[in-house]
Amino acid sequence: LVCSVRALFPQSAARCDSGRMGATKMARHWSDGLLPVFIVVGSWMSGPLILVGFTLALLLAGDWFCMVVVPAYLLTFNMPSRYLRLAIWTAFTAASLPSSLRLAMATTVWVLGFPVLLDVQMPASPGFLEWMDKTLRFKSYARECVLRGSLDKIHPEKTVFAYHPHGATSFGFTVNGLFDTSFVNKSKRLFFVIDDFLRYGNPVFRFFCDLYRTDTRDIRGASKKTLNEAMAKGTNIALTLGGFEEATVCETGKDRVVVKSRKGIIKYCLKYGYRIHPVYSFGEDETYYYAGGFTDCRLWLNTFKIPTVAFFGNPYCFLLPRREARVLTYIGDAIECPKLENASNEDVDKWHKLYVEGLLALFNAKKAEAGRPDAVLELF
Repeated sequence: LVCSVRALFPQSAARCDSGRMGATKMARHWSDGLLPVFIVVGSWMSGPLILVGFTLALLLAGDWFCMVVVPAYLLTFNMPSRYLRLAIWTAFTAASLPSSLRLAMATTVWVLGFPVLLDVQMPASPGFLEWMDKTLRFKSYARECVLRGSLDKIHPEKTVFAYHPHGATSFGFTVNGLFDTSFVNKSKRLFFVIDDFLRYGNPVFRFFCDLYRTDTRDIRGASKKTLNEAMAKGTNIALTLGGFEEATVCETGKDRVVVKSRKGIIKYCLKYGYRIHPVYSFGEDETYYYAGGFTDCRLWLNTFKIPTVAFFGNPYCFLLPRREARVLTYIGDAIECPKLENASNEDVDKWHKLYVEGLLALFNAKKAEAGRPDAVLELF
């Protein structure tokens, strides 16, 4: 694959080999950072697009089966064992036999979704992180993309990095966290915690996450079990604290975070005596154009786990981020939580308030440097 990239984009490959200068200090070629963005966004979007595509095709064909495609897959994923998943999808496949279009849909899930159906873990590739970051120069996709702040104050253990804002595709979290080699290497062991269905239920993205895995880093689904097991061992955690509700409130040109009700991670930090760094990415709102309006209604729909964000990015492929974006991610000073195994609601409220104050302090201290001296951080 590396050879193919070099053959297709020789100018970009030559620049990669000649000193690996910073992405902001050199003229960009149209191919710079494009392949890693395709890999991440493509693997994330592929599963939903396949299901939605078959649903629309069946709808246009006037087939009532269009109403059960997505519910059937979600039901299958939520089964507690591989045997039940296999049984349900086998029955679904049998029900689709009278129609070639139905059968094509069921067969596609068998072919692409076998890791989900069988709960198979794909082989890991230890060099995947460095290949995406250094060889393909992921950061060079945007006009400017850097990680700054309290990097020298990061502890190798018992630390949470809470990224804001989420945005449509969490570009800052992905590029200045997940695929920032120097940041990842500062932790003895680091888990990036994301939506459980995205991690384990999206077959192509699941393969991408399995590639990333090593003994010192992993991408895990957000669950109580994951957090308790990891934090009991002192593993560092990175997550987008606002979730897809933060994507819902995102609007181009505005700085918004969903944090007022996000107290769960504070309770975990108190339980295990962790420190938590607020992390803010200026320019996450520039990665896409967002359709605003009806915010309260869309946030209400989010309570039923229904994503309600509409966005448009690159004019050549609207699902990709805008190349003109400047994404400047800053790590703030840590809030040192004491170890309180049975923290009261008052304890959680106190330390959550300190976290919010730390996030606001980080934002106000860095907004001028990020080119937004008059910006105001809106809290939801």
